[in-house]
Amino acid sequence: MKGRPLLPFAIIAIVGIVVMISLSFIGLNQREAMQADEEGEEEVTEIEDPVAAGEELVQASCIGCHGGDLSGGAGPALTSLEGQYTQEEITDIVVNGIGSMPSVNDNEVEADAIAQYLLSISE
Repeated sequence: MKGRPLLPFAIIAIVGIVVMISLSFIGLNQREAMQADEEGEEEVTEIEDPVAAGEELVQASCIGCHGGDLSGGAGPALTSLEGQYTQEEITDIVVNGIGSMPSVNDNEVEADAIAQYLLSISE
């Protein structure tokens, strides 16, 4: 040990580098798998009952700002949109946001279901 005092440190350094490289490759493989899973989840092509699906999506996404009964809260009331907005405009707002409202859902089919539901409950 007296002749080579740096040998244990060199071995530890080499082992550490090998472990870091191995973990990097494992992480890259997991990231690719996660991205593939996320892309597979986005495949919603059509909804059988868009009004019912829209109601579920609204309950999950909108009531925090627009109130439990959608009569307003931090955001405006959503119960009287008919005549103010078309279905396409509401879908665009849900996908892209407007003013201080952020984008809620970037899936066009789900955003359209939300728009159909909101127009169906308009007074």
